[in-house]
Amino acid sequence: MPFQKKKTAPEDTRPLTPDEALAKVEQFCVYRERSPREVADKLRELGQTGEVAEQIFGLLRDEGFFNEERFAHAFAGGKFRINHWGKVKIRLELRARGIPPSLVAEALAVIPDEEYLVVFQKLMEQKRAQLARETPAKRRQKLAAYLIQAGFEQEMVFEELKS
Repeated sequence: MPFQKKKTAPEDTRPLTPDEALAKVEQFCVYRERSPREVADKLRELGQTGEVAEQIFGLLRDEGFFNEERFAHAFAGGKFRINHWGKVKIRLELRARGIPPSLVAEALAVIPDEEYLVVFQKLMEQKRAQLARETPAKRRQKLAAYLIQAGFEQEMVFEELKS
């Protein structure tokens, strides 16, 4: 029977020691930039709570394994350059991750306006080409919905669609 479940070795169910948890969370932080909320969630996931979790969290913060500002800049830059997200979508996602508004504004300010417009124009032209068979009204509607969903400002989208 080829679809039978394979037998595996029993999982190690003993709780992690604080040193083991620290090592795991260090690796978690080294892999990519993490927000403080992600680090706290990882500690809870590893079964660390209370004073032990606070000590590990403080140690990692003090040693620079995570930093809100660094995370916000890396997140905003990556989502813009790689995923082509607009500032609205980036702002909402950073706020959802518990980043303070001042750091969100600072991270978004790092995105060059010229580059932002180039990405906006590129996405608009690509989508416009995909919608070539649509009626002008339907094309305009779908293009606006696409760009707004991608996180670009409504005013910017509608201003561009007017011209």
